[in-house]
Amino acid sequence: MTDSEVLTVQQVLGDGRFAEVGEVRLTETDSRTGHVAVGGALGRPLWAGHSVASSSGPTAWTRVGVYRADTLECVHLVSLHWPVNALAFHPELPILAIGSGSYDGGYFYEGELTVLDLESGHATSLLKDRREVTGLRWRDRHTLDAKISVPTEDDENELGTTTMDVAIAVPDWRAAKARSLQVNGVAVAPTATPFAPEKRRRQVWAVAALSDGRILASLDRVAVECWSATGEREWSVSASGVGCQLYVDLHENTAVLNTWTGWAGSASTVERVRLADGHVEPVRAFDRPAVVVTDETGQLAIRPETGPTEVLPSESRVELGRYDLINHFFDIRRAPTLLFLQGMGARAHEDKWIVAFDPTRQRTERLFPLEWDAAQGRHLFGGPGVFVDGSIVHATAVHSGAGLQPGNSCVVRRSYPDGKAQWVFTADHQVTAMDTIGCTVYVAFNSGEIVALDATDGQLLGRQHLQVNGHPVVPLSMSAAAPNRLIIGTLDGRVLVCDTATRESYATRAATAQ
Repeated sequence: MTDSEVLTVQQVLGDGRFAEVGEVRLTETDSRTGHVAVGGALGRPLWAGHSVASSSGPTAWTRVGVYRADTLECVHLVSLHWPVNALAFHPELPILAIGSGSYDGGYFYEGELTVLDLESGHATSLLKDRREVTGLRWRDRHTLDAKISVPTEDDENELGTTTMDVAIAVPDWRAAKARSLQVNGVAVAPTATPFAPEKRRRQVWAVAALSDGRILASLDRVAVECWSATGEREWSVSASGVGCQLYVDLHENTAVLNTWTGWAGSASTVERVRLADGHVEPVRAFDRPAVVVTDETGQLAIRPETGPTEVLPSESRVELGRYDLINHFFDIRRAPTLLFLQGMGARAHEDKWIVAFDPTRQRTERLFPLEWDAAQGRHLFGGPGVFVDGSIVHATAVHSGAGLQPGNSCVVRRSYPDGKAQWVFTADHQVTAMDTIGCTVYVAFNSGEIVALDATDGQLLGRQHLQVNGHPVVPLSMSAAAPNRLIIGTLDGRVLVCDTATRESYATRAATAQ
């Protein structure tokens, strides 16, 4: 099965200079080779209502791109775990030294020294220990002068500084082995220069495909933007924080927006935008995070972190208990009623049930536990999902004190309303988004992978790692557009219009069976 059997990218919206790296932190130009190196930050994929930052492998939300100076074509893209602090092209060899790292907030100064071979594209992390690298300068062909942070807070207290000068001599930098260098140096006063990140697009948390071909997207510093069917941006509503959620009404006249201010204030604003011209009207404002939930009829529920959940337009209120971004996110597309995750008893973050709220009767009904195998008694997290063919297909992950373990990310189909598991698909990375076309469930992961599953039995139909211009991207949001089109919002701030492989619909399959 080839990658082309899942999807192909037909159009890229929101593209631009250095789009691959997200928010630009620093640049370095090499006139000798005609390259520009750009260090950027995609940002961790989480907001106060939802987190998709878990993975069983190393996470890498930082990018370094190497571009041709004349065309700005990206020729190499490196993913890093820590923020980029320094870039230095070798004076003679085709290599780029990359210094990265940060203080972990509790004790360690961690990071790495990475060398990128500009001919092969191979990146090698050279330091034996995790050490924050804050400065780099080539002294000559063999020697790299580096500023490296002390390992821990204890070293900082002992030396009175966080920074050490290190001269690293290597006979052949292109042959240096991974984890082969042990560094020691002389303590010096810190000389790091503050920088102001260049504001660029990143983190498209929500997309929606309209029937007339227009596309809506919500992202960092944009509550919502509207793209025409031919790829021009028609209008945009700016935000001081992050556009996190958007839901289009059944007649496609308006959309509800949820914007979060960021961690400093951690407030949320819910607004309604007129899709004809981008005119915005306030709905509700909160001094704390809130999430929005809808159903197939267009009912709207606003659930704050604490306090009652409000249902519009009925203005009903229901107490669902405390909400947190790790445990309680449960966003089911086209649900027959308003569905939530509600914690039960003294361990409400672990013992969670899917509940339905009926505003007419002012009644909350317990449907079934999030855990489908009572014998295992696992602590499961919430996730996105879809209602399809009378069942719920939703994502979840199993809690572990060591972080997400291989195979502990799951997509499960549950019969409705009894919640029996009909099939389970396991993965190693967290699900970021999900939608259906016909009888195919498309699942996006924070590893950059898109998986196509048969909705009836969970059979794997195809999988591929998403790329744009030959470089990997992380899908963060998704919206299906019939008959065979997916709109995908990416962590780096772009919106992808994709064609999918033609597959049977439920109607076709049912007719064939008869």
